[in-house]
Amino acid sequence: MIAMANDKSLPAWRNFAAWSVAGALCYILAASGASALLHEGGVGTMFRSREVVGILGLGLLFSMAVVGLSSRKRPFNLRTIRNFAASSAVAVLACTLLLLGFDALARAGALETMGVSEWVAAIMGSTLIVFASLGVLAVASAQGGAGFIDDAAAADDMRERGRLFLYSFVWMVACGLLLIVLALAGPEGVLSPATVLAGALVLIAVATLLSIAVWRLLDELGRTLSHEAGNMAFYLIILLGGGWAMLAHLGFVAGPAPLDWLSLFVALMFVASFIAAGRRQLLTR
Repeated sequence: MIAMANDKSLPAWRNFAAWSVAGALCYILAASGASALLHEGGVGTMFRSREVVGILGLGLLFSMAVVGLSSRKRPFNLRTIRNFAASSAVAVLACTLLLLGFDALARAGALETMGVSEWVAAIMGSTLIVFASLGVLAVASAQGGAGFIDDAAAADDMRERGRLFLYSFVWMVACGLLLIVLALAGPEGVLSPATVLAGALVLIAVATLLSIAVWRLLDELGRTLSHEAGNMAFYLIILLGGGWAMLAHLGFVAGPAPLDWLSLFVALMFVASFIAAGRRQLLTR
């Protein structure tokens, strides 16, 4: 409590343990709320199947590890706990809305025709929307001075370049929606191919215009990172996508579907961006 009151950092291993507990609590609350919302039997329905219990247990461990490792250098105090609770609430709200949408589709029997490729695209698109929602919260916090960003320098940078960050997050939403609507398309899908094509063209146009706007707002470092991320994404696609296609041609694995390629392009684009930023030590606290 003294460390929390004085806003001092605990040792790294204690930070890891404390934030792991915070991640576990957030996961338990989110899983319990989702089960109570989506199932009539409430939380008790989660423990009727060993498979479900196993998946939930792995999810709990994964949540603890991700939150603990990503926040091991983050001070554990009242302010950071408040910020973590706010961002977690936004993420849970976004996930809940997405779950309600998929649950409504499932009740209508619209998800029975979805294969692995469609589910991967839908989950990836949903993930992009959730992260974009957190980003919009951060921009709104920086602009309004709410103090939900721990790093003062990052808050100032986000305040000065608010349009750049906002356009980037809206671009993420457009990419996420594109993957979701494509996952719901098809001859037996929820949406007709013609409707999805029209929507996809609109989303692509929006993403293109936002990309142009973001490029104009980038400084020299940002444009350099963009070039490096593009080069990195190209080689990752050649390595992973090309390797997958080669193994499929030789008969070792199933070949990638068209939607698999789109999901792969989007995923590797973000992976390349993180690698490019990490190489310049822009992700370290």
